[in-house]
Amino acid sequence: MNELRLTIPGEIRSKKNSKQIIRCGKRRLVIPSEAYKEWETMARYDALCQIDWQAFPVNVPCEVTALIYYKGQRPDLSGALESIGDCLEGILWENDKLIESWDGSRLAKDNANPRVEILIRWLNEG
Repeated sequence: MNELRLTIPGEIRSKKNSKQIIRCGKRRLVIPSEAYKEWETMARYDALCQIDWQAFPVNVPCEVTALIYYKGQRPDLSGALESIGDCLEGILWENDKLIESWDGSRLAKDNANPRVEILIRWLNEG
C-alpha cells in the first residue's frame, strides 16, 4: 500500500457553501465563488509542488484522511471534503470517485496556522 502526505496551507473554502448565481440569458447558472476559485488555484499549485508530478494522477482506489485546521467560523466538514476531492482531481487521483473512504477526517481550530493536512493511501497498485 502506497501513501502520500501533503499540506495545503491557508484556510479551506467550501465549494458547497460558497456558490454564486449568474445570469446567462434567461438561464441562471450556479458557479463556485471567487474565494473558492482562488483557494482551489493555490491548493492545486501547493499540491503539485509536493509531489513527483510524473507519477500522478493515479487511477486506483484510495483512502483519504484530511485534517482541516480552520480559523474563524467552523466550516461544514462534508463541504470541505468535497472541495478537497474536486480540487485534487487530475492531480492526485484521476477522478474523486476513486476515494473509497474519508475515515479519520476531522476539523480542528487553529487561528495561527490554518491548513489542510492530507494523507492518501492507495489500496492497490494499478
